[in-house]
Amino acid sequence: MTNPRKGFVKDSLQILMVKLIGIQQLDKQQLLDTDIAQNETYYLNLLSELQASDLDPSSYAFLERKLAYLTNIGLERELQQSKLIIFGLLFIVVTLSVFTIRMRRKRQESLVSVLSKQERTVRRLILQGKSNKEIANELFISLSTVKTHITNIYSKLNVANRQELLQKSTGTST
Repeated sequence: MTNPRKGFVKDSLQILMVKLIGIQQLDKQQLLDTDIAQNETYYLNLLSELQASDLDPSSYAFLERKLAYLTNIGLERELQQSKLIIFGLLFIVVTLSVFTIRMRRKRQESLVSVLSKQERTVRRLILQGKSNKEIANELFISLSTVKTHITNIYSKLNVANRQELLQKSTGTST
C-alpha cells in the first residue's frame, strides 16, 4: 500500500518543477523581468514555496538572484523618489521660512516708517538705553516733548513700554 502523503509531496514537487521550467522559458525570452514587475507577490510566494520544498536550491537559485536584483532595483527607485520628496519638502520649508522672515522685517520696517523723523530718533535713543532726560538733553528738547514722542511711538508701534519696544525692534522675546 502506497502512502498518500508521498504521492502528494511528489505531485507538489513536480508542479514546482513545471513552474520553474516555465519561469526559465520566460527568462530565455527576456520576459521574466516584466512578469516579475507585474506579479511580484506571486514570485515571492513561489520562491517561499521553493525554499520550503525538498528541491535542490541550485535549481531555483537563478530565480532567487533575479528576485533579489529586481527587488533591490525597486527599492533603490523608491529610495530615490523618497529623497526627491524630502528635498522638495525641505526646499518648501526653507522658502517659506525665508518668506516669513522677510515679511516680518517688512512689517517691522513699515511700522517704523510710520514714525516721524524725530520719533525715529527718539526710538533709536531709547533702543540705545538712554533715559528720557538724556534724550531731552541730546536732542535739545524739553522732557515733556520727549514724553509726547514716546507716547506717540508706543501708540504707533502698538507697544506698552520700553521692554516691549526693545523686543519688537530686535525680534526677541522673553
